[in-house]
Amino acid sequence: AHKHPRVATVERAVRARGKRVYIDCLQNILGKTLATAYSARASEYAGVSTPVSWTEIDEGFDRRAFTIETAPARFDAVGDLWAALRASKGIDLARATRYAERAGAGRLNGDKS
Repeated sequence: AHKHPRVATVERAVRARGKRVYIDCLQNILGKTLATAYSARASEYAGVSTPVSWTEIDEGFDRRAFTIETAPARFDAVGDLWAALRASKGIDLARATRYAERAGAGRLNGDKS
């Protein structure tokens, strides 16, 4: 954001951003658990949040192998493992909420009844 202030910002207030892209650097610090696929992570080895296959899990792997330097070559080699997920139509959250309420798990929004 500092290198490209005309197109990017770290300003949290929506009204103050204008048409600039918000860079949420507060989510990319040690101790935060929010990350999306292929995002750089705050780590001593410059890790990248990388989807893996079940085969890779079964065979074992070192998470430190997925870095900002190795991620592009991996993507070229195995493709986007999340492509099908992003292409799916997703779920109907209103329907899921109704189901949860009927199932007794609907204590949403602090409702203790």
